[in-house]
Amino acid sequence: MTITTPSLARAVARAWARPLAMPLALATLLLAPSAQAAWTFVPTLDLRETYTDNVALQEAALAQGQWVSEITPGFMLRHKGPRLTVNAHYQLQYFVMQDKDISGTNRSARNLQADAHAKLIDEVLLVDAMATRAQQNISPFGQVVQNNAYSSANRTEVQTWRVSPYLVHRFGSEATAELRYARDSVDAGRVGLGNTDGSTTSLNVNSGAAFRTLGWGVQLSEQKISDSLATDSTIKTGNLNLRYKVVPTVDLTAGVGYDSYDYNSLGGATSGKSWNAGAAWNPSRRTSLTASLGRRYYGPSRSLKATHRSRTTTWNIDYDDSVTTTRANFLLPSAIDTADMLDGLFRANFPDPIERQKAVEAYILANSLPPALANNINYFSNRYSLQKQLRASMAFREGRTSALFSAYRVRREALSVRETDSPLLGNSVNTINDNTSQKGFTASLDYRLAGRTSLTLASDVTENASLSGDLQMRSSSVRLGMRHQLRAKLSGTVELRHTAGALVIGRPYTENAVSASLSMQL
Repeated sequence: MTITTPSLARAVARAWARPLAMPLALATLLLAPSAQAAWTFVPTLDLRETYTDNVALQEAALAQGQWVSEITPGFMLRHKGPRLTVNAHYQLQYFVMQDKDISGTNRSARNLQADAHAKLIDEVLLVDAMATRAQQNISPFGQVVQNNAYSSANRTEVQTWRVSPYLVHRFGSEATAELRYARDSVDAGRVGLGNTDGSTTSLNVNSGAAFRTLGWGVQLSEQKISDSLATDSTIKTGNLNLRYKVVPTVDLTAGVGYDSYDYNSLGGATSGKSWNAGAAWNPSRRTSLTASLGRRYYGPSRSLKATHRSRTTTWNIDYDDSVTTTRANFLLPSAIDTADMLDGLFRANFPDPIERQKAVEAYILANSLPPALANNINYFSNRYSLQKQLRASMAFREGRTSALFSAYRVRREALSVRETDSPLLGNSVNTINDNTSQKGFTASLDYRLAGRTSLTLASDVTENASLSGDLQMRSSSVRLGMRHQLRAKLSGTVELRHTAGALVIGRPYTENAVSASLSMQL
């Protein structure tokens, strides 16, 4: 469906008439070229009926069975022009239950994933913008909710936005420079977790094509964060990187830098010098490997990133350590981007990037995949932490079968004082976020039974532990669904689901559910 820019402006303004998405909406509308540019606007409507034997994910003695009727209007918005690129997906879910007053349940939920890129002046002034809105898990030691948005157990709505204008300049073949400013916000609307606003100024200067054998780069950054609960903080970093090409496929890398944080620490350093040394191997366009080791103010530091793509598979594995916060993980998720993972898998069948993007989005919707794999690793905390994470994923597609697997292991060690988490956790359990360990595995298998019918089996397992609070919890879910394409823009799905886990008090819960749904593009 193609509509004109004025009609689009009215549609987007009505759908995004919320403080959350105003920066992105304004950027999209104001930067849109006045020419007769074509936009793709696809309204969607999902209808679902579910019976669950534990609607609020409570222990067995308190479990309540319910019929849940769900209606979900939404839209997908795309534009790719010479000066502006926009991608957005929005859904508004309404839930009607057999019993109207059940605690621990939602009556509505909103989901938004949107980003835009604009060229105001070619190769001089550009703007990036993004906005998200979604239900997120609050604690790693409670119910893990993924596919039943009607439950509010251990969940709340988090909204983020970021707008970043930047200047670029090319100094012939000698160097390129980028001066960027970013304004962002994270709002969880929850007592105990501070709402934050950030502003970041950064300068990146990198060598150009003239430096074929010995390359270099300089990065400088200052970020100021205003927090409604914790003390405001400032982060300053500076790095000088060198790259030496040994042979066409192998580079040696090295770097020095300095980090400065001003959070209230537990007694350790909050700033200091850093160094790293490593290598990069790129034998082909399908394979790459980079690795480094070094030291930062908090101790040893290591990184690894490996990718490989064949005709039928894509492989990714990476490890890194960094000082991070809840807000940073919401703005720049540490999970694996589902669309990026599938993009390489669909490249052979859809060489055109626009057609490939449509195929990836259709696959994600058809298989009820989240925007990010291993998307339960972030949790609410007002503290700075040292995060060490290992992630691996593999996607496979051939003939009638496609599959997606991911695994992760994350360890966080608190660096700032625990008092900032007292409003969130209370005084009796405020140590559980001191040191945490999380690991998990997800798998999704899709088999096309016939031209219009497919069978999907999906499962995930997570294990979270508080190393300081002697607390360990495990949760799992499995889904089996059959999807049939009734018409070109109409599909139906029947699904069975089983979920098991434990409450923060240690008592187990289970949920069994069956649902039937219709998904339409209008």
